[in-house]
Amino acid sequence: METVFTARDLGAAVRQRREALGLTQRALADAAGVSRETVLAFEAGKAGVSLGRVFTLLSALHLALHVADAPDGDDSTTLDDVFADLDR
Repeated sequence: METVFTARDLGAAVRQRREALGLTQRALADAAGVSRETVLAFEAGKAGVSLGRVFTLLSALHLALHVADAPDGDDSTTLDDVFADLDR
C-alpha cells in the first residue's frame, strides 16, 4: 500500500498501477471515460484534475482511497493540501 502525501504522490501511484496492469494512458482514459490529457495531468500531479475525475480514475484501476491519521509528530501535508491543487 502506498502512502500518499501530495497530488504528485497520488499520480505516481496511479501511474505505477496503470503500468503494472499493462495499460496505456489512452486505455485508462477510455476505461475511465476521460481524456488522455486528464490522465497525463493527473499522473504528473498537475492542477486542474477534478476530485470526481480522481475517483473515476481510481475506480477504473480498481483502487480505493483510504484516509488515516498521520503518525504523531508528523508534519506531513494534510489531505486538504493534497487535493487543493487538483480542484483548481
